[in-house]
Amino acid sequence: MSFNSYKSELKNIKMQHIRLILILLLLPLAASAQFYVTGDDPGRLKWNYIDTDSYRIIYPQESDSLARVYARNLEKYKLPVSRTTGYRTGEGDGRLMPVVMHTYNAANGSVAWAPKRMDLFTVPSAYDPEPMPWATMLSVHESRHITQMQFGMTRAQRPLYFIFGEMWNILASLLYPGLSNIEGDAVITETALTPSGRGRTADFLNYYWVAFDNGDFRKWDKWRFVSQKYYAPNHYSLGYLTIGGFRYLYDCPDVMAEAYRRAAGNPLRLGAFYRTFREHSGKKFDEAFLEVCDTMYTLWKSDADKRAPYIPSEKVLREPKRYTDYENLLVSGDYLYAVRKGHAEVPSLVRIDSLGHEKRISSFSYNAGRLQRSPYLKRLYWSETLSDERWTLKTDSKVRFMEEGQRRKHTLKNKSLLFNPAPTDQAHMAAGRYYVTGGSSLEIISGIDGKTKKTFDAPDSLQIIETSWIGTDVYATAVSDNGYGIYRFPLDKNLESTGGWETVLSPQPVMLKDLSVWKNELIFTCDRTGVNELYHLDPSTGSLTQKTSTRYGASDFQYSEDGRWLYYSSQTMKGKHIMRTPADSLISRKADFTILHKYPIAEKITRQEKEAAMKDGLDEAVSEKEIKISEPERYRKLPHMFNLHSWAPVYVNVDNIMNMSYDYIWQAASLGATGILQNRLATAVGEFGYSAHKDPYDRSQWRHSGHARLTYSGWYPILEASVDINDRAARQFNTAAYIMGDYAGAEISSRPLDIPYVSGNFSAYIPFNFSSGGWYKGIIPRVSYSLSNDRFNTRMAVMSYNSSDGSFGENPVFLRSTEGKNRIRQFASASVRFYTSMATASSAVYPRWGVGVEAGATGSIESYDYLSPMGYVYGYGYVPGFIKTQGMKLTAIWQTKLRKESLFSQQAVSILPRGFNKTPSLGSWLSVRNDNMVKVTADYAIPIYIGEVALGGNFFSIKRLILSPHFDYTFVGKNGLWSAGSEFLLDLHSILTLEWPVQIGVTYSFNGGTKGYFSTLSHNTGLEMKRHFWDFVFNVTF
Repeated sequence: MSFNSYKSELKNIKMQHIRLILILLLLPLAASAQFYVTGDDPGRLKWNYIDTDSYRIIYPQESDSLARVYARNLEKYKLPVSRTTGYRTGEGDGRLMPVVMHTYNAANGSVAWAPKRMDLFTVPSAYDPEPMPWATMLSVHESRHITQMQFGMTRAQRPLYFIFGEMWNILASLLYPGLSNIEGDAVITETALTPSGRGRTADFLNYYWVAFDNGDFRKWDKWRFVSQKYYAPNHYSLGYLTIGGFRYLYDCPDVMAEAYRRAAGNPLRLGAFYRTFREHSGKKFDEAFLEVCDTMYTLWKSDADKRAPYIPSEKVLREPKRYTDYENLLVSGDYLYAVRKGHAEVPSLVRIDSLGHEKRISSFSYNAGRLQRSPYLKRLYWSETLSDERWTLKTDSKVRFMEEGQRRKHTLKNKSLLFNPAPTDQAHMAAGRYYVTGGSSLEIISGIDGKTKKTFDAPDSLQIIETSWIGTDVYATAVSDNGYGIYRFPLDKNLESTGGWETVLSPQPVMLKDLSVWKNELIFTCDRTGVNELYHLDPSTGSLTQKTSTRYGASDFQYSEDGRWLYYSSQTMKGKHIMRTPADSLISRKADFTILHKYPIAEKITRQEKEAAMKDGLDEAVSEKEIKISEPERYRKLPHMFNLHSWAPVYVNVDNIMNMSYDYIWQAASLGATGILQNRLATAVGEFGYSAHKDPYDRSQWRHSGHARLTYSGWYPILEASVDINDRAARQFNTAAYIMGDYAGAEISSRPLDIPYVSGNFSAYIPFNFSSGGWYKGIIPRVSYSLSNDRFNTRMAVMSYNSSDGSFGENPVFLRSTEGKNRIRQFASASVRFYTSMATASSAVYPRWGVGVEAGATGSIESYDYLSPMGYVYGYGYVPGFIKTQGMKLTAIWQTKLRKESLFSQQAVSILPRGFNKTPSLGSWLSVRNDNMVKVTADYAIPIYIGEVALGGNFFSIKRLILSPHFDYTFVGKNGLWSAGSEFLLDLHSILTLEWPVQIGVTYSFNGGTKGYFSTLSHNTGLEMKRHFWDFVFNVTF
């Protein structure tokens, strides 16, 4: 090795050590990240479990059959998903993998390791799902994640697993492969081991082809996140393009397995994956990634050129300044409806007239089905998926409608798993109904009142997606093991079945969506050629005709009512824009539904997985095998309530770490130790620990403290309890009255006791959620109670002073004391919060509109004669700024004394301007002396694009700078305090490769008051009040 190479290697080793040290400093963040819980299932559910060789399936009792389906799938794919990761399920710890089936929640899945579990949300998606059964998709994709996470428990990583528990494993997965590679690799697996998968759908990589075709070849880190200015597809597609592209171009099917082994062998090699990529490509990672992109683009362009010529098209609207999508098109008379969303705005329903004038109608849900029109009732219909009012893991749906020409949305049918309503030319509609136990049915409902008229079960093998009518016959798209197909269910005029389900178009592993009818033909969007095109199907003859030919594909096809134009949505660099083509310019090309496009990456990785299976002596990558499943047994909640899964040689307070205060950083993280609890059902979450820190009253003294917290969400109210021991000394509070001539006064003082402070807190609240239609809405009632061994002596000593000069002299004379007792301190509070707010656009900081109000009361139980119970009202609102990405937040807080007979008021809420945070006791001093106080604030958020700044890929990635001027004013009687300043924040996509949204920066305020009040107050209180306030800001969202 040359001297220069030796220096370079030494430098790399030093950088690896520095990175690892910095990451270990962030372990408190990793500990708190595990407190992201999946949510809570309905509390009434009783649970069972079954075991296989490698899994324990935990599921609601009514879902035995569905649980067995997942058990068979998980075991079936256990070996195939492991071949190219180098690890098998259970290899790291040798124990069964817990799998929790959330059968009331829709279409998702996750594998976590803090605690170790797989969560499966088994209600399938009704909105353009992939062309394979949901149970297959989940089983393959999530099983790959299990194998990916084994490396953190093996070889040189194993000691860290012992030191930190299960949370080290999830942290290792985020540090080494990273989220993009993890998810992209799982998509590769679902694509390689099944006939479909996202890698065989046109939409999945479509934006990359558009970008490359327009010369946009970015570096990898610029594709990783949606920036303030530029759009980027999600990390699933980037990971697939990256790893799949490497496997295709450099023929390295074991690249992930090699990288995992390298990371497991040396925890200091944080760049193990990129080093492995570099070895296989012979190039630096960025250079190799660009070569992958160029190769894939060359293949795509060759295919696109073969599909030419293309139909002519023209834009309907002017090109927007920022990335904007127009989707879900619907023609209604002379108007075109669409759902608009983008960088600077959340989904909205818009209406476009024949001249191209666009009008916003209302907000719209992120999770809604296609717009459909009933000419008979003159209404627009759609379905919307939403959460239950209380149980976050219970999915409901609404069938909603809007009268044509109106703006108000109505609910036709509530709380049902009913999706994609399709009106007929009468007053009824067809829709697909899903069941928590699995399966689907065709349901006919009234378009007037939503009442169910008829229900017809679909075969177990079919999941109904969309429906449409020709005469009295219902046609449906449905997903089966073989992909999407079209089926007919004949009815008579009385909606009685005249036969069973009939296959009209045999299923294929392609996407098929936007089903509707035009001139007695079924029309739909399909990606059988590698891009989405419009097809016509004559159900009487089975003749299939392709009607469009586009370079990038299109969707949401709608004919104008006079038949002269075809409208559709097509991908561009700045979003999915509305285009139109004259109907007489469309093509009419006979299509064979069995001839499908071959996706280069998908074909190559499928061959690689088959070759890997052949090394094991198997003919196919996936083969059937005998699977043993145990008999169901009851899974009882109480014995499984407390599950210690992680620990750390540092004390972490999860509640306080979210918004660190560096005055009391020991409240967030300090010397000590922490144990972290969470049960498999995610209803019991807690922590306990020991901390060593300076006494907040006497900084020369160290405190050794104990802490415990528990939250239980399995009942209708969420319960929280905590206890803290020895954070400081307990304190004795005393009251005294003073008499001097005609003057009388009173005070409350405290002194430390020679015993540790012990406090306990309990609260209960119900987070009612009524969100729908693109608005977050909720009500949160809450009650709290706290108890400590601080003492309050309600016996008041009355003292007399004699003074000739009008001042309090020394040696007061004791006159008497009132009746009273020395009681332990207790506090109680109750509040209720109402809120409604729009979602926040990705390039904005605040929602454009929103309002919330909280009203409450709080007080000391033992000392209400002296310290009055206090009431408060807090209100906040969001309003638009001067441009779309900017916004303003306004707040007002009022606190008032509720018991006039009490001697003193007390502080109930944060009442000081934010620049006075360094003197928190000022708030108590003012509250005691003022029965009513009001604070108002204004913040104006200005996100600023500063370029695509990234260091070391996603090691440190900046989204934008946020400048947020603020002004606060507190009314204190006839006087006032104010502060004016600004926050200067860097909004980060990731820090130290951990892809959590983080804000770091500083806040500054200049403090003042009315008519010399600032100086007067500083003199009267004896507090050091500074004009200038600076503080460091660190916020992290998990």
